[in-house]
Amino acid sequence: MPAQYCMNPLGSCADQEVLVTYGDHRPLASIKSVIDADGCDILADLSETCVRILQLEIAVYHGRIEPYAWAQHAVDVLFAPAAA
Repeated sequence: MPAQYCMNPLGSCADQEVLVTYGDHRPLASIKSVIDADGCDILADLSETCVRILQLEIAVYHGRIEPYAWAQHAVDVLFAPAAA
């Protein structure tokens, strides 16, 4: 199963990462787990918005969509989205 480091959608700064494992579905990956710095799977704690952010980050990284093509679907936030 593919895995990739992504920005932590619950993190307060961009240098926090999570290890995301996912199924290689197109156009958006199906997220299987999200492991934080403490080794805990936080997927169940993430809102749909947080999961979508991770899916979009993976899609852009692999060139499935243009970096800013998804912006119309993104949510503008001042702070990290709250946990579900």
